[in-house]
Amino acid sequence: MGARFVLKASQRAPARCPRHRAGRAAGGARHNLPAIGPRTLGRLSAFLLAPSLVALPAFVAAQDGVQRVTLAEALQAFAENSLELMIARSEATAVAEAARQSRAYANPEFAFGRDDLHNDGDRTWEETLHLTQSVEWPGRTAARRRAAAHVILAGTAKLRTDSVMLAFGVREAYARAWFAEEAVDVEQQTAAVIGRVSEDAEARLEAGDISAFEARRLRLARARAEQDVVEAELRARHARLALANLIAPASGTKEIGPSEGLDGMPTLVSREAALGTRARRPDILAAEEELNAARAALQVAELAWVPDPSLQLGYRRHHDGTAGVSIGVAVPLPLFDRGTGGRREAAAATSAASYRLELKRRLAEQDLLATSDRYSSLRTLLGSAADLVDDGGALLYAATAAYSEHEMNLLELLDAADAFRNSRMRSLSRRVDTWIAYFDLLRAMGGDLENE
Repeated sequence: MGARFVLKASQRAPARCPRHRAGRAAGGARHNLPAIGPRTLGRLSAFLLAPSLVALPAFVAAQDGVQRVTLAEALQAFAENSLELMIARSEATAVAEAARQSRAYANPEFAFGRDDLHNDGDRTWEETLHLTQSVEWPGRTAARRRAAAHVILAGTAKLRTDSVMLAFGVREAYARAWFAEEAVDVEQQTAAVIGRVSEDAEARLEAGDISAFEARRLRLARARAEQDVVEAELRARHARLALANLIAPASGTKEIGPSEGLDGMPTLVSREAALGTRARRPDILAAEEELNAARAALQVAELAWVPDPSLQLGYRRHHDGTAGVSIGVAVPLPLFDRGTGGRREAAAATSAASYRLELKRRLAEQDLLATSDRYSSLRTLLGSAADLVDDGGALLYAATAAYSEHEMNLLELLDAADAFRNSRMRSLSRRVDTWIAYFDLLRAMGGDLENE
């Protein structure tokens, strides 16, 4: 596969895989390099599109088995297939069901008994039926139900917290996979130019136009460029496997890559807007509900010294035909266990929940400030990255045109190729870092799968 350079501002090189076709059809983030004159364009086209350029078919073959997904599709697959998310859901369900069970009212107790007595041939018997129901005081029942309701809400908020964190991991993996594949493109383009220059250098060495040092320098540069391509391909493969493991754990060794690029500029979010979402963060909501549950549990513990009576309703029948209904009340006497330790434990738990909420609020504020400032800085830098790409591409075009007209030596063209690679990689790095910072800000603001 030859080098793929944009030859005109309105002309794009053919896409090499479905991801590029989809991205460019939607207006991908490929930067067009400055146009050059007609005379130089003819020479440059013959130089860049020559069949002797470095061919790298292995990566193309690997792309055939790669499944392509959009970011929205990746998040949907993650919501359906993620084992970590399934664990979080199951744990939240377990907490909710345990809370519902804790507010259940005590079941009545039924008892049946028969006494058979014998004395010198006289036989007497007695049958008894008893129904016992423990009765809880209304204030304690209401407090238990409030505590259970807050525990359920806290479990739901914790599930949202887990989903937000896991969704950020998916977004980050998607961005890393996109960057890894774009890096392969840059390394291939650079290797193609260096390879063509190196081949030309061997011919010029035999003709005595260049020194042995220059030829040896170009051979080393070509070997390094080819090695860089191989390493970039491996990084791209590992990035696609990491994405696949997150959104489709059952896929095994199947690779999943992005079908769309990180185009454009992420949404601008001010520091004030970010800080305004602190109260809606799921971890803050979970801490608030835990505090409310602890307070309700404290109310239950404070009433523990008041014993719950048990009402008894019975029926008794005697052998001589005597029968009747019996009614009784049983009340535990709080002589030894007055629930002092339970009240102190509940008070300490409430105090800890209050401190935990305050700590989470402070950490959330720091998290929002840090992620907001980082995103704002990277977004500003991203705005100037286009100039770096244009300058690096223009330098490479100018150097290639000058070399084709014998106005530049081989080492100078090699330096231009390195400058092109560095500028393009720096631009891609800024773009992916900015998008990841944006995704991290979404996480800090409490964004989740449902509203993103």
